[in-house]
Amino acid sequence: MATKVRPYKNSIESYKVLIVDDDELIVESFERVFEEYTTGFDIDKTTDSKKALELIEKKNYDLVITDLVMPDVDGIQVLQKVKELQPDSEVILITAYSSTSSALDAMHFGAFDYITKPLDLSELKMRITRAIKKREAVLEKKHKVDEIERLCYTLAHDFKATILSIKGFSKILVQDYHKQLDEEGRFLLQRITSNIDTMESMVEGLLEYTKIGKWQIFKENIDTNEVVEEVVINYTPTLKEHYIDLIIEKPLPEVYFYRDGLHRVFSNLIDNAIKYSRSDIHPYIKIGTNSNHSDRQFERFYIEDNGIGIPKENIKRIFEIFQRGNKAPLKNGYGIGLAVVKKILENMHCTIEAESVQGKPTRFSFTLPRAVDS
Repeated sequence: MATKVRPYKNSIESYKVLIVDDDELIVESFERVFEEYTTGFDIDKTTDSKKALELIEKKNYDLVITDLVMPDVDGIQVLQKVKELQPDSEVILITAYSSTSSALDAMHFGAFDYITKPLDLSELKMRITRAIKKREAVLEKKHKVDEIERLCYTLAHDFKATILSIKGFSKILVQDYHKQLDEEGRFLLQRITSNIDTMESMVEGLLEYTKIGKWQIFKENIDTNEVVEEVVINYTPTLKEHYIDLIIEKPLPEVYFYRDGLHRVFSNLIDNAIKYSRSDIHPYIKIGTNSNHSDRQFERFYIEDNGIGIPKENIKRIFEIFQRGNKAPLKNGYGIGLAVVKKILENMHCTIEAESVQGKPTRFSFTLPRAVDS
């Protein structure tokens, strides 16, 4: 059953709210709280937790308020479904004092807050307001990021067309006028062609970066070992050429991700390790997991190399697009690969960080969602 209330904020037509509790009186108490706002919400309510899961499948809610203890489906399962389908949505749990420890556990799964019974309506309103303010901030930030990325995509697309035109004219110069140029002229033409290739690669990277998160993805349980093997096959000739030992601590755990994104994460991190390997020592790249990591939602992976390392002052900016820690010894890099990795992971609410000192091994640690039970 849905209730319409006036919009909460002028910039957003209305916040979508779902209230789930097997006690009709509790649901009505929540409704009264929402009616006290001078602005309002689009509210769905149900006393059937299974029905709640169906609604979450169909709608994108800004806020879900759910009882922790219910028959058939409990609040933790509702929370997990919300975070699986709508990770940015906020969830408030209702709990009895006897189940407060379970509510605290639920915070680990991404719940925004919890409130105990019997309900204090003034406290409840305060917590709802805090949740909505956080949701509002997330939506505003997302809107700004989307605007910037649309602009970047438009500019990159236009730049690409211009670069292709310049590249075409430079090829004509090389093919038809090469013999008419003196040595200095040929050198300058070669530099022009090289710089055009660099610009083309940078624009392609920018286009790839702005597209991340804009396409439909299919998440599934994936055997990480298979994906890593697929990626490594592509790099086998380069690894052999530079005598780089690849060490994989098998078995790697299954994760719940989308295949193309997982492939890009491992591919870009391995490529980065190869680029920054050293020739004065026997290089290695090691892939594994942190067995001491006890997070129930995520697996923690790492990729380590004994390359040239990253200066301490550059650690914070290496994940920004077109930023690099050092000049790559083996081949040119444009500071795109790590930015792509970070964006893919962040879009799936995962994290990545780097530990390094210049001249010492570098370790990239990142999280991936644990495989879900079928």
